[in-house]
Amino acid sequence: MVRDEAFDRLRDAIITGHFPPGARLVERELCEAMGVSRTSIREVLRRLEAEKLVRVEPRRGPEVVRLSRKQVAEIYEIRATLEAMVVRRFTEMASDEDIAQLRAIFEEIMRADENENVYDLVGLMKRFIEHMMRVVDHELISDIHQQLIARISVLRVLSMSMPGRIQSSMGELRDVIEAIERRDADAAAESLTFYVRNAADAALARFDATQAES
Repeated sequence: MVRDEAFDRLRDAIITGHFPPGARLVERELCEAMGVSRTSIREVLRRLEAEKLVRVEPRRGPEVVRLSRKQVAEIYEIRATLEAMVVRRFTEMASDEDIAQLRAIFEEIMRADENENVYDLVGLMKRFIEHMMRVVDHELISDIHQQLIARISVLRVLSMSMPGRIQSSMGELRDVIEAIERRDADAAAESLTFYVRNAADAALARFDATQAES
C-alpha cells in the first residue's frame, strides 16, 4: 500500500538521521517528496507518533522526538535485558546451522570494521541480533526491541563514531559468538549484557557531548 511505503520511507529517514531529533516535519513538503496525499501523510505521522518517533508540538506541528538523557539510559537498560534473554534462548535452542549463520554475520561485521564504515557496522550489528530474534521466535520481545532500537538508532551511529568504540565492540561481540558456539548460555548472556552496557556508556557520553555543543 502507498501509505505503508510512505511510512517505511519516513521511518527510515528518521532512523538514519536524515530528519534529526527536533526536526520539523512539514506535511506539505512530505507530500511533495513522497508523492502522497496529505491524508496519507497524516496517517503516517500518527503511526510514527504511536512508535514514539514523532510528537506533535502545539503551534509547531509534528517533529522528530528528542530523547532525554534519562530516556536514553532507560532504553539501553531494557535493551540489555531483552537481548540477554534472546541470546540465552538462542544458545540453548539454535541449530548448528543457525549458529554458523550468526558466525557468518559476525565475520561480515569484522570486514566492515576494516573499512570503518559506521553505517554498515550498525546495520550488520542489527542483523546480528535480528538473526537470533528470528530463531528464538518471540513476537512480543521482537516488537518491543524493534521499537526501542528505532528510537536510539541515530545515537548508535554517533556513539560508534567515538574513538575506540568500534574496536571494543568487536572484542565484545567476539566473546558473545564464542560463548554461543560453546553452548554456554550464561556466558553468552553475560557477554552480551557487557556489550550493551558499554554501548550505553558510549551513547550517553555522546549524548552529553551533543548537549554541551548545543
